[in-house]
Amino acid sequence: MEEKEVRAAVTFRWFWSSLLLAGLLTSCATGRLQKVPESPAPVTSPAFAEEVSRITGQTWTQGNSIRTLPNGGVFIPAMLAAIRSAEKTLTWENFVAVDSQPVIDFTEAFIERAKAGVKVHVLFDAYGSNTYGKKHIQAMRAAGIDVRFYSGWKLYNPFLYNHRTHRRILVVDGKTGFVGGAGLAYAWDGEADGPHRWRDTMYEVHGPIVAQLQHAFNDNWKEVAREPVNGPDHFPALTTAGSLTAQSVLGSPKKTHDTIGSSFLLALRAARKSIVISHAYFIPNRPVIEALFEAKKRGVHVELLVPGQHTDMTLCPTTTAPLLRKFIAAGIEVREFEPCMMHGKLVVIDDHLSIIGSGNIDQRSFFINDENNVFVLSAAFAREQMAMHEKDKARSRVLAEKDLHQPFGKWLKGCFGRWVQHQL
Repeated sequence: MEEKEVRAAVTFRWFWSSLLLAGLLTSCATGRLQKVPESPAPVTSPAFAEEVSRITGQTWTQGNSIRTLPNGGVFIPAMLAAIRSAEKTLTWENFVAVDSQPVIDFTEAFIERAKAGVKVHVLFDAYGSNTYGKKHIQAMRAAGIDVRFYSGWKLYNPFLYNHRTHRRILVVDGKTGFVGGAGLAYAWDGEADGPHRWRDTMYEVHGPIVAQLQHAFNDNWKEVAREPVNGPDHFPALTTAGSLTAQSVLGSPKKTHDTIGSSFLLALRAARKSIVISHAYFIPNRPVIEALFEAKKRGVHVELLVPGQHTDMTLCPTTTAPLLRKFIAAGIEVREFEPCMMHGKLVVIDDHLSIIGSGNIDQRSFFINDENNVFVLSAAFAREQMAMHEKDKARSRVLAEKDLHQPFGKWLKGCFGRWVQHQL
């Protein structure tokens, strides 16, 4: 069972890396970032916050609290407890799930609440969650849960299947939200304490930003159900829950222009002191690459943490090895996470701006997939993220240029990866 679940968790990335003709021919393969200032105001300034809103089309919310939930051993129980506490509504949009104990637990929790009269709406990505288990889907529907699948295969337009919802959004009673990059599978059910237990992070959110998360869920729910969830049960009045200033950044490239990549680029260009990137799938496009080199030239400390030998996408390290060698030569610190697959997504700029959520630093997240990130402006929250990052660094190794030289087979694989990198 464990081996089956690990294989299923690996399938998605290998599937897309094998898309040659479809990937190269599809009209949504590449895109262009929005125009971003070359030298934006620092992340601590009101001008930076205004520029973020211009790019994302979202407003900043005040008075939020965000709890960091590292690894499935923490976030799975927290999410289950929140589901079981629901009194009126539950909405869940999820990319990847594999029939496993976490899936069973979530299914039973949703069914129990639905039988208690809670309105439950579930939106699965048609590809990423195709291993959820038919018996679980049938049981949820039998309990009155509205379960939909996003972007299924259509013979008359197969290229649409390339467009996925990569979001992870859970909203409970319109008051409690969860965001991040994790799915449900054996790999996420643990403490990142072995090769088959992944390192990942989710976040529990309270305050006015929860309404933005509910609207983010509606973005795709309206597309499949033809009408949004609405009313006071889904959008109750939200009061101050903390001191954090935050914004939900909705990535919906099929409907609008890019927001995920452009907001990443803005943050990198705004850096004055430090850029910390800890990302599972780091395959940046040229503007992001240039922004990192420019940041280093102007004296910004830049460090990058990526997966090591334990990765569900071996095409990624072979594709980026030449770039990482150039980063190291330029003085950028590059590390590999060693114990297991590192699936987290975290950027911290100048110890003040934190970027969390589902969006990867790659062209698929910028121009193809639907994503949802959260920007947080808070030195206290950034310190918390950096403390978590330091623990990850303690389990990583610093790479030298020589570590990234590849034998011919891997070099050839990397050439293929760079050819189709807009699909990875």
